[in-house]
Order: sequence, then C-alpha cells, then structure tokens
Amino acid sequence: MPSPNEHAKLSKSRTGKSFIELHKWMDEEYNNPNLPKRHDITKIPENLKIVQSKFGDEAAQELLYHIKEDYERNKAYKLIKLLSAIKKAVFSPLKILKDN
Repeated sequence: MPSPNEHAKLSKSRTGKSFIELHKWMDEEYNNPNLPKRHDITKIPENLKIVQSKFGDEAAQELLYHIKEDYERNKAYKLIKLLSAIKKAVFSPLKILKDN
C-alpha cells in the first residue's frame, strides 16, 4: 500500500493539493488497532462525514481515492486480476470455437 507521502503526491497531481493530513489520518489505524477502521468500505458513508468535517468537502473524494489506491496495490487484488486475465485468455478462444 502507498505511504501517506505517496498518497499525497497522487492527490497533488489530481487536485493541486496534497491532503497529507487526511492520508496520515487514514493510516493511523495501522498504528493503533483501537481506532475505527478507516479503510473498511462498509464504513465509507460515516468516514466521508468525518473527513468532510475535519478536512473539507474536497478531501472526501481523496478518501475514496486513498482506499482505491490501497486496494489496487494489495497483492490479493493483483492476483485476482491476473487470474481473471488468464481465465479470459484461455476460455475466450474456446467460446468462439464452441459458438461456430
């Protein structure tokens, strides 16, 4: 997963603002297991409200990007994506042959 600084660089390229405090806030849960889970997609609605009040409306979009970027860098996600591509490459030609 990207570090808060890496997330900040991505935010800066998207918006012109780094939102570094947001990214640090997001990743605090890794250092303190007692904090609410900020990367949990089921908690997005409540975390969006918190982010809007703490960091402003623009930061809400960056919360979503932060979660997306973390998932995309996750090894399990990459493996599933690879397996999906392999499945498509192997079975698509078979489907074409079957249809003819």
